[in-house]
Order: sequence, then structure tokens, then C-alpha cells
Amino acid sequence: MPWFKFGRQKAEQPATTVTEETCLHAALAPRWDRSEDIGHDDRASAFHCDSCGMTFTPEEAERIRADEAERLRRMLAT
Repeated sequence: MPWFKFGRQKAEQPATTVTEETCLHAALAPRWDRSEDIGHDDRASAFHCDSCGMTFTPEEAERIRADEAERLRRMLAT
């Protein structure tokens, strides 16, 4: 029986899976079709959620951001 247990692995905790129903889509990253448009969110062709992997149109991303802003306003008001 070793006295020191350096490098001993802790029991792995089960990974939580993020689904469309549980994801807040707070990590939306823009995607562009043309290199000239990079850096301009208004010219993005799509938005990719880094949390759940879903892709949204610019209109859907705007709605998601507005919904999240409203949720934060309500949360901070209480």
C-alpha cells in the first residue's frame, strides 16, 4: 500500500449534456461567408452556439439575445 498517492485519479463525474431545451445560447459566435465581413456582426450569415452546437440565423440570434436580456432584467429587478 503506497503512502503517497500522487497522480491518483479522482472518480470521474458524469458529464452533463446540454440540449436545446436546457441551453440559454449565451455563447453565440458569429459565422461569416466572406472574409471581408469578418468582425461585423451585422454581416454575419449565421451564429453558432458554443455550448450546445446549434446554429441560428441572424434573426433567430437577435431574438435569443433579446429574450436573454429581458430574462436578466427581470432577474436583477427582484
